[in-house]
Amino acid sequence: MAKKAERVFTLAMAILFFVTTIGFTGIILWQVMQNNDQPDMNDIPTLQELSQGNSSAGQPLPDFTPIANVTQLEAIDIEPGTGQEVKPGDIVTVHYTGALASNGLIFESSLDIGQPVTFGLDQVIAGWTDGLPGMKVGGLRRLIIPASLAYGDQSPSPSIPPNSALVFDIELISIEQE
Repeated sequence: MAKKAERVFTLAMAILFFVTTIGFTGIILWQVMQNNDQPDMNDIPTLQELSQGNSSAGQPLPDFTPIANVTQLEAIDIEPGTGQEVKPGDIVTVHYTGALASNGLIFESSLDIGQPVTFGLDQVIAGWTDGLPGMKVGGLRRLIIPASLAYGDQSPSPSIPPNSALVFDIELISIEQE
């Protein structure tokens, strides 16, 4: 009788082992299949990529011929505005696209994120502080900025080498006087 109880117990343990092995295998296979449906982490854009909008980065700035040596600030009104005029110290709302003057390749654009940016003229690089006054709402201005009025040797991002002259196309949306 004891041998029969031992056999029943052994058979029950073998069945339990078999069932749990099959169950765990099923769970693992299900998990693997679920993970294959998930996007690869390398395909998910970083917050920096989203905020910089990568759709135009690396593309050439339209209607711009690269300039090897920029020695002074140049402000070119591509489309003169008809609205209120920017004064020093104003807070402006703009769309902008920035590129390297040396090769004309875009490094950042507010158009990629679909929203204009707002800032005070005392919160930006000197090329903007000096180059935006006189511009009118509704206008489009191109600023060609020497490195000394841009970031100098203190580059804010890997896409802007130190001591780079920059070019910005700026569309003035609105002005708020300080």
